[in-house]
Amino acid sequence: MKEMADLSVSETSSNRKAVAETEGNRCDRSLDTSDLQITVTEVTDVTTSRIEAALIDLADPELEERPISAVESEATARARGLQVIKHSDLEEIRELGSGTFGTVYHGKWRGTDVAIKRIKASCFFGPPSEQDRLKDDFWSEACILAHLHHPNVVAFYGVVPDSPGGTLATVTEFMVNGSLKQVLHKKERILDRRRRLLVAMDAAFGMEYLHDKKIIHFDLKGENLLVNMRDSQKPVCKVGDLGLSKIKHKTMVTGGVRGTLPWMAPELLNGRSISVSEKVVDVFSFGIVMWELLTGEEPYADLHYGAIIGGIVSNQLRPQVPSSCDPEWQSLMERCWADDPAVRPTFPAIVGELRSMMMSLARPTAGQISPTQQQQEQQQQQQHQGQGQGQQKQQSS
Repeated sequence: MKEMADLSVSETSSNRKAVAETEGNRCDRSLDTSDLQITVTEVTDVTTSRIEAALIDLADPELEERPISAVESEATARARGLQVIKHSDLEEIRELGSGTFGTVYHGKWRGTDVAIKRIKASCFFGPPSEQDRLKDDFWSEACILAHLHHPNVVAFYGVVPDSPGGTLATVTEFMVNGSLKQVLHKKERILDRRRRLLVAMDAAFGMEYLHDKKIIHFDLKGENLLVNMRDSQKPVCKVGDLGLSKIKHKTMVTGGVRGTLPWMAPELLNGRSISVSEKVVDVFSFGIVMWELLTGEEPYADLHYGAIIGGIVSNQLRPQVPSSCDPEWQSLMERCWADDPAVRPTFPAIVGELRSMMMSLARPTAGQISPTQQQQEQQQQQQHQGQGQGQQKQQSS
């Protein structure tokens, strides 16, 4: 699925109508997509302005050449304990991918595998006062990230102020198997129910920690969950790509909408107010992630942006749940992506339900218990009954 930046670039005044057209597209779901053929402006004018304000215009190539200077912010960050890393101390091995905000490389730092993300200079473009604010926000958010420590959150090592071209870069933990999306899209990597639960629990643990730190992700999806699948019995999943422009600490730093459409909660698209208390936008995204884990597919891959926005906002569009889905998973998933934010569970509650599912999975059913185990259980029950009868006789005497 294309990133939200693609929506911003394509939705100029001359192209918005073309983006919203869904005629000729077919969806094998029961939903009639003809009812969802709307433009972004038909959702609300507020939605459009907020989306446009939150995205970067990548059409001007000169933006990539604008140098970044953040000496004062860097000094403040150093004083707050942020690790500042020299570019010369890094070894870039290979490019892993490029997105709206930068390019990510697999590299080495002090002999350790790391992920190096070069931030595009365009992310700091604007009037001088705006540039200063964006740079200050960058360093402040980097300090927040550097102080996060949880086994299910990708570790943030530091900032590189002297990357090639005068750009900034971040250095984070490297996950050997890349994103959950990459793993799920490999046919030989279909996750069984046990591993699916383990991955979901890891992601929920990470999100529970972030929300406890008053951080809202706003871009939670399979592509931003990083995994290590080397131990087939114990996969590891960590929440990554917090984004440095998506950090939430008391107030929303960017003041706009981030994320990718299929994972975005309706309130991010219909103009409802957003505050730090509305952590449930991440819960909605987690529900879509649960569907990704279940199917290994990309949600709404055959729909245009206009249809996706209209369907989500009108509560007529959600991913189709396979008939083979177990009831507990389906119930939690559908409550997570509920249209009403008040219905969505918190991440502590999600963790509790996933743990219960895992415990149920660990308990063998009657058909799985061997005759020897059944005999042992019967003997134990008889012993307990005998002890109870003995106690009753003593009491009666």
